This record gives sequence, C-alpha cells and structure tokens, in this order.
Amino acid sequence: TYRYQFPNTGLYAKGKLGVAKTEVEGDYTAGPVRVSNSTSDTGIAGGVGLGYSVNPDFGIEAEYAMMDSDVDAKLLTVG
Repeated sequence: TYRYQFPNTGLYAKGKLGVAKTEVEGDYTAGPVRVSNSTSDTGIAGGVGLGYSVNPDFGIEAEYAMMDSDVDAKLLTVG
C-alpha cells in the first residue's frame, strides 16, 4: 500500500497491489431441488482510493479494489 498526502490539505490518495485469495459460495433452492456451488482462487489484487482526514480522529474514504483471477472479484467501499 502506498499513501500520498496532498500538501497542506486533509486529502490523500492511496494505491494497493498484492496477492489475494477469494472464496465464493452459493446456494439455490427451487422446490425440492437444492444446488450448491463454491469456487476459490488466488490472484493479483490491486486498488485505488481517495480519502479526506477531517481531523486526527475522523476521516472519509472511498476505495475500489479488484482481483484478476477466475473469480473476477471487484469491491467498492466507502467509509
């Protein structure tokens, strides 16, 4: 993870690159028939984010992360 603080502001940007393992499980029931499926994969993961530190105890951040694998996972977080 690399974080860049913009000078004289509470604004910062960050980038992430690494390896992640994703596991996905799903169940579907239609009457008496139940179908279960699961898959997992390990691949390269990366993400970018932008945040603002209002004060040392409170901040707002949004991040988009993705994983390049058979699972093709994408995640958008706001916090």
